Amino acid sequence: MKKTVLSCIGLLASVLCQAQGIDGVDPLNDINAIKRDTSYIYAEATMKDAVEAQSGARAILELKIYDWLRNKYPEVNSDSLVLNSKDKWFDLVTRRGEYNRAFVYVDKRGVLPVVEKPDPVESESVADDPVTIMEDFLRLELTDDEETMAGVYDFGSIEPYIKGLKENQRLKAYGKYASLPEEALCYLFVYNRDGDVVAVLRQAEEGSYFNLREKKDDNVRNYKNCGAIWFQLKKKQNY
Repeated sequence: MKKTVLSCIGLLASVLCQAQGIDGVDPLNDINAIKRDTSYIYAEATMKDAVEAQSGARAILELKIYDWLRNKYPEVNSDSLVLNSKDKWFDLVTRRGEYNRAFVYVDKRGVLPVVEKPDPVESESVADDPVTIMEDFLRLELTDDEETMAGVYDFGSIEPYIKGLKENQRLKAYGKYASLPEEALCYLFVYNRDGDVVAVLRQAEEGSYFNLREKKDDNVRNYKNCGAIWFQLKKKQNY
Protein backbone atom coordinates (compact mmCIF):
# COMPACT_ATOMS: atom_id res chain seq x y z
CA MET A 1 0.00 0.00 0.00
CA LYS A 2 2.78 2.41 0.95
CA LYS A 3 4.63 1.71 -2.32
CA THR A 4 1.42 2.36 -4.30
CA VAL A 5 0.89 5.73 -2.61
CA LEU A 6 4.52 6.75 -3.25
CA SER A 7 4.20 5.73 -6.91
CA CYS A 8 1.07 7.86 -7.30
CA ILE A 9 2.81 10.84 -5.71
CA GLY A 10 5.77 10.43 -8.09
CA LEU A 11 3.48 10.24 -11.12
CA LEU A 12 1.58 13.35 -9.99
CA ALA A 13 4.84 15.26 -9.56
CA SER A 14 5.92 14.28 -13.06
CA VAL A 15 2.63 15.51 -14.57
CA LEU A 16 2.87 18.81 -12.67
CA CYS A 17 6.43 19.35 -13.93
CA GLN A 18 5.27 18.86 -17.51
CA ALA A 19 2.34 21.23 -17.06
CA GLN A 20 4.19 24.03 -15.24
CA GLY A 21 7.61 24.04 -16.94
CA ILE A 22 11.06 24.27 -15.43
CA ASP A 23 10.34 27.45 -13.47
CA GLY A 24 6.85 26.57 -12.26
CA VAL A 25 5.35 29.10 -14.71
CA ASP A 26 3.95 28.98 -18.22
CA PRO A 27 6.04 26.32 -20.06
CA LEU A 28 5.84 28.39 -23.26
CA ASN A 29 7.97 31.03 -21.55
CA ASP A 30 10.52 28.34 -20.71
CA ILE A 31 10.51 27.04 -24.28
CA ASN A 32 11.01 30.49 -25.79
CA ALA A 33 13.82 31.25 -23.31
CA ILE A 34 15.62 28.00 -24.15
CA LYS A 35 15.32 28.66 -27.90
CA ARG A 36 17.01 32.04 -27.44
CA ASP A 37 19.81 30.59 -25.31
CA THR A 38 22.64 29.25 -27.48
CA SER A 39 23.91 27.07 -24.62
CA TYR A 40 21.09 24.57 -25.27
CA ILE A 41 20.31 22.08 -28.01
CA TYR A 42 16.58 21.44 -28.45
CA ALA A 43 14.01 19.67 -30.60
CA GLU A 44 10.25 19.46 -30.73
CA ALA A 45 7.46 17.43 -32.31
CA THR A 46 3.68 17.82 -32.40
CA MET A 47 1.39 14.79 -32.63
CA LYS A 48 -1.93 13.58 -31.24
CA ASP A 49 -0.29 10.93 -29.07
CA ALA A 50 1.89 12.47 -26.35
CA VAL A 51 4.22 9.46 -26.16
CA GLU A 52 4.78 9.45 -29.94
CA ALA A 53 5.40 13.21 -29.91
CA GLN A 54 7.98 12.80 -27.13
CA SER A 55 9.63 9.91 -28.94
CA GLY A 56 9.79 11.93 -32.17
CA ALA A 57 11.27 14.97 -30.41
CA ARG A 58 13.91 12.80 -28.71
CA ALA A 59 14.88 11.22 -32.03
CA ILE A 60 15.31 14.68 -33.58
CA LEU A 61 17.32 15.91 -30.57
CA GLU A 62 19.67 12.94 -30.87
CA LEU A 63 20.37 13.80 -34.52
CA LYS A 64 20.96 17.46 -33.64
CA ILE A 65 23.45 16.51 -30.92
CA TYR A 66 25.33 14.29 -33.39
CA ASP A 67 25.45 17.17 -35.89
CA TRP A 68 26.69 19.61 -33.25
CA LEU A 69 29.47 17.24 -32.15
CA ARG A 70 30.54 16.50 -35.73
CA ASN A 71 30.75 20.19 -36.54
CA LYS A 72 32.38 21.40 -33.32
CA TYR A 73 34.35 18.41 -32.03
CA PRO A 74 34.91 15.90 -34.87
CA GLU A 75 37.68 14.19 -32.90
CA VAL A 76 35.46 12.97 -30.02
CA ASN A 77 33.51 9.71 -29.70
CA SER A 78 30.02 10.98 -30.56
CA ASP A 79 28.21 7.69 -29.86
CA SER A 80 29.30 7.47 -26.21
CA LEU A 81 28.72 11.19 -25.57
CA VAL A 82 25.19 11.08 -26.98
CA LEU A 83 24.37 7.97 -24.96
CA ASN A 84 25.75 9.39 -21.72
CA SER A 85 23.93 12.70 -22.21
CA LYS A 86 20.44 11.17 -22.28
CA ASP A 87 20.00 11.25 -18.50
CA LYS A 88 20.52 15.04 -18.74
CA TRP A 89 17.74 15.60 -21.28
CA PHE A 90 14.65 17.48 -20.10
CA ASP A 91 11.12 17.19 -21.47
CA LEU A 92 8.23 19.65 -21.65
CA VAL A 93 4.83 18.60 -23.01
CA THR A 94 2.14 21.17 -23.83
CA ARG A 95 -1.18 21.05 -25.64
CA ARG A 96 -1.99 22.55 -29.02
CA GLY A 97 -5.73 21.99 -29.38
CA GLU A 98 -6.10 18.24 -29.93
CA TYR A 99 -2.35 17.78 -30.30
CA ASN A 100 0.53 17.32 -27.89
CA ARG A 101 3.69 19.34 -28.38
CA ALA A 102 6.81 17.66 -26.99
CA PHE A 103 9.83 19.87 -26.41
CA VAL A 104 13.12 18.19 -25.43
CA TYR A 105 16.36 19.99 -24.64
CA VAL A 106 19.81 19.53 -23.15
CA ASP A 107 22.55 21.88 -21.96
CA LYS A 108 25.58 21.55 -24.26
CA ARG A 109 27.74 21.18 -21.14
CA GLY A 110 25.73 18.08 -20.31
CA VAL A 111 26.82 16.55 -23.62
CA LEU A 112 30.46 17.61 -23.62
CA PRO A 113 32.20 19.47 -20.75
CA VAL A 114 33.80 22.69 -21.91
CA VAL A 115 37.46 22.09 -22.68
CA GLU A 116 40.14 24.31 -24.10
CA LYS A 117 40.90 23.18 -27.62
CA PRO A 118 44.65 23.22 -28.44
CA ASP A 119 45.93 25.70 -30.97
CA PRO A 120 45.99 24.14 -34.43
CA VAL A 121 49.36 23.07 -35.79
CA GLU A 122 50.43 25.27 -38.65
CA SER A 123 50.30 23.52 -41.96
CA GLU A 124 51.01 24.40 -45.53
CA SER A 125 47.79 22.75 -46.63
CA VAL A 126 45.06 25.01 -47.97
CA ALA A 127 42.42 25.78 -45.32
CA ASP A 128 38.76 25.08 -45.95
CA ASP A 129 36.87 27.96 -47.46
CA PRO A 130 35.07 29.68 -44.52
CA VAL A 131 32.20 30.66 -46.83
CA THR A 132 31.66 27.00 -47.75
CA ILE A 133 31.79 25.93 -44.09
CA MET A 134 29.17 28.55 -43.16
CA GLU A 135 26.92 27.52 -46.05
CA ASP A 136 27.08 23.87 -44.95
CA PHE A 137 26.30 24.85 -41.36
CA LEU A 138 23.29 26.96 -42.36
CA ARG A 139 22.02 24.16 -44.58
CA LEU A 140 22.03 21.76 -41.63
CA GLU A 141 20.36 24.22 -39.24
CA LEU A 142 16.56 23.92 -39.38
CA THR A 143 14.14 26.77 -38.84
CA ASP A 144 11.39 26.50 -36.21
CA ASP A 145 8.91 25.75 -39.03
CA GLU A 146 11.15 22.96 -40.34
CA GLU A 147 11.58 21.49 -36.85
CA THR A 148 7.78 21.30 -36.53
CA MET A 149 7.16 19.73 -39.93
CA ALA A 150 9.95 17.20 -39.34
CA GLY A 151 7.88 15.97 -36.37
CA VAL A 152 4.93 14.91 -38.56
CA TYR A 153 5.13 11.12 -38.67
CA ASP A 154 1.74 9.92 -39.94
CA PHE A 155 -0.52 10.77 -42.88
CA GLY A 156 -3.43 11.71 -40.60
CA SER A 157 -1.38 14.56 -39.14
CA ILE A 158 -0.73 16.21 -42.53
CA GLU A 159 -4.22 17.67 -42.98
CA PRO A 160 -4.37 19.40 -39.55
CA TYR A 161 -0.83 20.70 -40.10
CA ILE A 162 -1.80 22.23 -43.47
CA LYS A 163 -5.02 23.56 -41.94
CA GLY A 164 -3.01 25.22 -39.17
CA LEU A 165 -0.81 26.94 -41.76
CA LYS A 166 -3.94 28.25 -43.51
CA GLU A 167 -5.44 29.57 -40.28
CA ASN A 168 -2.20 31.36 -39.45
CA GLN A 169 -1.92 32.75 -42.99
CA ARG A 170 1.40 30.97 -43.52
CA LEU A 171 0.33 28.70 -46.41
CA LYS A 172 1.27 29.97 -49.88
CA ALA A 173 0.31 26.89 -51.92
CA TYR A 174 0.04 23.11 -51.68
CA GLY A 175 -0.94 20.07 -53.71
CA LYS A 176 -0.20 16.48 -54.67
CA TYR A 177 3.17 15.41 -56.06
CA ALA A 178 1.88 15.47 -59.66
CA SER A 179 1.53 19.26 -59.45
CA LEU A 180 4.89 19.86 -57.71
CA PRO A 181 6.46 23.12 -58.99
CA GLU A 182 9.85 22.64 -60.60
CA GLU A 183 12.84 24.61 -59.36
CA ALA A 184 10.90 26.27 -56.54
CA LEU A 185 11.47 26.26 -52.81
CA CYS A 186 8.89 23.96 -51.22
CA TYR A 187 8.49 21.09 -48.77
CA LEU A 188 7.23 17.55 -49.20
CA PHE A 189 5.65 15.05 -46.82
CA VAL A 190 6.50 11.63 -48.33
CA TYR A 191 4.19 8.84 -47.10
CA ASN A 192 3.90 5.10 -47.72
CA ARG A 193 0.89 2.80 -48.12
CA ASP A 194 0.71 2.24 -44.35
CA GLY A 195 0.16 5.95 -43.79
CA ASP A 196 3.61 6.59 -42.32
CA VAL A 197 5.38 9.81 -43.26
CA VAL A 198 8.73 8.26 -44.12
CA ALA A 199 10.49 11.51 -45.03
CA VAL A 200 10.10 15.26 -44.91
CA LEU A 201 12.04 16.88 -47.74
CA ARG A 202 12.98 20.42 -48.65
CA GLN A 203 13.20 21.09 -52.37
CA ALA A 204 15.61 23.91 -53.16
CA GLU A 205 15.06 26.34 -55.99
CA GLU A 206 17.60 24.52 -58.15
CA GLY A 207 15.63 21.28 -57.73
CA SER A 208 17.85 19.47 -55.19
CA TYR A 209 16.37 17.78 -52.10
CA PHE A 210 17.37 17.85 -48.45
CA ASN A 211 16.04 15.44 -45.79
CA LEU A 212 15.00 17.49 -42.74
CA ARG A 213 15.05 14.52 -40.33
CA GLU A 214 18.31 12.92 -41.38
CA LYS A 215 19.90 16.27 -42.31
CA LYS A 216 21.46 15.07 -45.52
CA ASP A 217 20.94 15.31 -49.27
CA ASP A 218 18.15 13.10 -50.55
CA ASN A 219 15.88 12.62 -53.55
CA VAL A 220 12.15 12.01 -53.81
CA ARG A 221 12.95 9.24 -56.30
CA ASN A 222 14.48 7.25 -53.43
CA TYR A 223 10.96 6.56 -52.09
CA LYS A 224 9.33 4.09 -54.46
CA ASN A 225 5.64 3.19 -54.08
CA CYS A 226 5.12 6.32 -51.97
CA GLY A 227 2.96 9.39 -52.36
CA ALA A 228 3.81 12.98 -51.50
CA ILE A 229 2.09 16.21 -50.52
CA TRP A 230 4.00 19.42 -51.28
CA PHE A 231 3.48 22.88 -49.84
CA GLN A 232 5.06 26.32 -49.73
CA LEU A 233 5.23 28.75 -46.83
CA LYS A 234 4.68 32.46 -46.73
CA LYS A 235 7.24 34.52 -44.86
CA LYS A 236 6.40 35.34 -41.26
CA GLN A 237 5.04 38.81 -40.75
CA ASN A 238 7.01 40.99 -38.36
CA TYR A 239 4.88 43.13 -36.09
